[in-house]
Amino acid sequence: MSNLADTFLWQLSVTLPLPELEPIEKILEDHALTISTEEAVADGSHWTMNVLFEQKPGDQLLKQLDSDLEYLIAPLIQKDWVTESQKLLPPVDAGRFYIHGSHDTAHPCISRHDLTIDAGRAFGTGLHETTFGCLLAIDNLKKTREIYNALDLGCGSGVLALAIAKAWRRPVLASDIDIDAVLVTSENAKKNGLAPLIKAEHAAGMNSRALQRRAPYDLIVANILAKPLVTLAFSITSSLAGNGVLVLSGLLAKQEQMVLSSYLLQGLHLQHRYAVGEWRALILTK
Repeated sequence: MSNLADTFLWQLSVTLPLPELEPIEKILEDHALTISTEEAVADGSHWTMNVLFEQKPGDQLLKQLDSDLEYLIAPLIQKDWVTESQKLLPPVDAGRFYIHGSHDTAHPCISRHDLTIDAGRAFGTGLHETTFGCLLAIDNLKKTREIYNALDLGCGSGVLALAIAKAWRRPVLASDIDIDAVLVTSENAKKNGLAPLIKAEHAAGMNSRALQRRAPYDLIVANILAKPLVTLAFSITSSLAGNGVLVLSGLLAKQEQMVLSSYLLQGLHLQHRYAVGEWRALILTK
């Protein structure tokens, strides 16, 4: 008979207020296959963190946790852990957008922008604070602007490109340095009936003929990381139309001034900021 550790994944589950889960996550993150967090009670006071391990976590690792911490460890049947971990993610409400995986049902209200997003091997389901902030920004921009030519730079699973296409019913160019992200974005576009509006390109930053041919853009969304945002400040701004709007995210509150300064130097103006936890999403215009 084979050992359980050879045929099962192991899951550690713990329920606490969200701030108390952060130090536990830091201890376990280098040893885990994946970590997901879901709301345990409706008022948001307690959250459940589920940590998947390839093997049963050893005593040496568990001793690093608080001795009074109550947690559950149990074996799970070996499955595609990426897909299974995504099933733990609840649907996301962001403005008029309702983001959910294939395992969840569509929103019953036809006035909502319902999107089925399966991240698979690419980053981005809508649950992360950076994506959530961008969705709020896109939803509010729809109330005041008409968009004809948009770019989702660093598209991940394509959630923001699909959100733009869904809101304005305009063509959107999506690009990513990761070829898997490009493929997943195309797959998600087909699932949502948006394939005719979404063009996914494999590109590093703005250095692509396909991206340059479509410029200037009246909307660019770049949800990447703070340092690449700074590095790309000139090329992103140069690709923005004179009356264009730029949504930046992937930056922490402590990185905001560094990123913002780079774009103010390019002649842009801050119009609004969205604070979601420790993360920020910025709206800038020329």
